[in-house]
Amino acid sequence: MIAVPLCGYTHHMSKRSYHQFCPLAYSLDQVGERWTLLLVRELLFGPRRYTDLLNGLPGIGTNLLAKRLKDMEQAGIIRQRLLPPPAGSTVYELTDRGRELEEAMAALARWGARYVQLPAPEDDYMGTIPTMAAFVMLFDARIAEDVSITCEVHADHDVFHVTVREGRLDIQPGAAVRPDVVIAGEPKAILNRIVTGPVADGGKFTVESGSVETFARFASAFHFPNGG
Repeated sequence: MIAVPLCGYTHHMSKRSYHQFCPLAYSLDQVGERWTLLLVRELLFGPRRYTDLLNGLPGIGTNLLAKRLKDMEQAGIIRQRLLPPPAGSTVYELTDRGRELEEAMAALARWGARYVQLPAPEDDYMGTIPTMAAFVMLFDARIAEDVSITCEVHADHDVFHVTVREGRLDIQPGAAVRPDVVIAGEPKAILNRIVTGPVADGGKFTVESGSVETFARFASAFHFPNGG
């Protein structure tokens, strides 16, 4: 019998493993540990510093974060890179192999949508990256074909912009060049407004620039999937 390698990857059994000869089990050996997929989520929109990851995942702790990053680096999911001066910081970023997880994670997020409570529970943390990821999950290309709007989002202390054009979605960190509408607020308040419309949010959401009508048109491109 000829042994055929799976995608050139050698499965190491020295670490914690399901010990099953199955590609799904092999995948879970690499990304099934607690926090690992959330770390991938934090890196989907670009490189992040260690402190960014620590702040974006309250409760992970420094020791566990360091271990997860080491394991993910050894698995070829992430890599470290030194930013050029003047920043000079070390950042973590997804490799091509790590980015291949994006489609699977989007499917998991859609599956998990049936368990989401709206409005978002007060005790549940939601940072900037989960907010950006929520726009991806909620985007409905079928109802966005006639929408052409760039929305700049100020979520807590971070800024990113979301462009919907001809049924396509683009999300980038940082401010937009010429946004059609600018919104600001706490991440959960932003999500609540996008999916439920006007809510009693105690001033946690505002339209800073552009019209409320433009924002409503932008928000119409996003739809919360129905759970079953």
